[in-house]
Amino acid sequence: MNKNNLTSSRSFLTGIIDYAGLFPPANLHLKEAFENYLLYSKSVNSYMLSRFICPVKLFKELGKLSVNSESEIYLSVLGRGGYNINDFNENLSEDIIMWKEFVKNTNNRFITDAFEIKLPDELITEHKSGKVSEFIDIISQKIRSEFEHPVFMFFEGHIGSEWQKNVKCLIEGINIHNKNNNDSGFKLRTGGVETYSFPEPGQIAFSIRECLDNAIRMKCTAGLHHPFRHFDKNIGTKMHGFVNVFGAGVIAMRHNISDYGLKEILSDENPDNFVFTDEYFSWKDWKINIDEINLARKDLMISFGSCSFDEPVEDLKNLNLL
Repeated sequence: MNKNNLTSSRSFLTGIIDYAGLFPPANLHLKEAFENYLLYSKSVNSYMLSRFICPVKLFKELGKLSVNSESEIYLSVLGRGGYNINDFNENLSEDIIMWKEFVKNTNNRFITDAFEIKLPDELITEHKSGKVSEFIDIISQKIRSEFEHPVFMFFEGHIGSEWQKNVKCLIEGINIHNKNNNDSGFKLRTGGVETYSFPEPGQIAFSIRECLDNAIRMKCTAGLHHPFRHFDKNIGTKMHGFVNVFGAGVIAMRHNISDYGLKEILSDENPDNFVFTDEYFSWKDWKINIDEINLARKDLMISFGSCSFDEPVEDLKNLNLL
């Protein structure tokens, strides 16, 4: 691992973490999680921090908290979703009402221009991307009709045993929708607190490829607390590394790397194969310069949700990347 001239690491890491302290395994109360976010936003490593992820159901409580911040606070609004389409639609209508009330009562102290939600399983497992697109069209129209500010949406979907068909259906549906309203991206779950929550490297590689081929922005959630892939004895499985995942994405956007090559990057547990310099980031013989990193982070690999900000920071410090 190159220990000097780390301009490329700053480009690679800028705005990479959406703080999700409310969620497992941290499971913090809202007040503590939000205070952490404000503290991190004033730290020397604040450039790594993006949004505070907050469920709509906690907006009323969040609005009552004191805000000691001179800058605007960016939220990623987390909708409840629903197991089936009817439940989803009812929950979305209620979420929008609470969201609007929150914006009104907080006098725009919070910027709520990002929205995350999981689509109903039954919508994805039909494998009809046109139907997915139509469903997203309706969600987009509802949000645009209720809010003056633009909102970018990230959609998560059922993975399951037919994960290739499911991922392809969702991403293609987003692509169709984006031809008229370029306001949606794909959200991939990359871990959790159980072994089954961690997708194989091939699933992540497939998702990156599909997003790249369809010009879809991608964010990840859960399981990416550490820079590099490693075995976690507490969970009993290998956890993915955020340098692996985002490194695979930025390299894929620049180079015609094979799916096998992407899986190699995602599976690599040797930090020495990942090099940051003042001019480029590289994995083995694949190299990408600063401008290309910035472009890939803007148009493909957006961010990942993490219940910890301290863990990624400490790991990067130990690797002399901060």
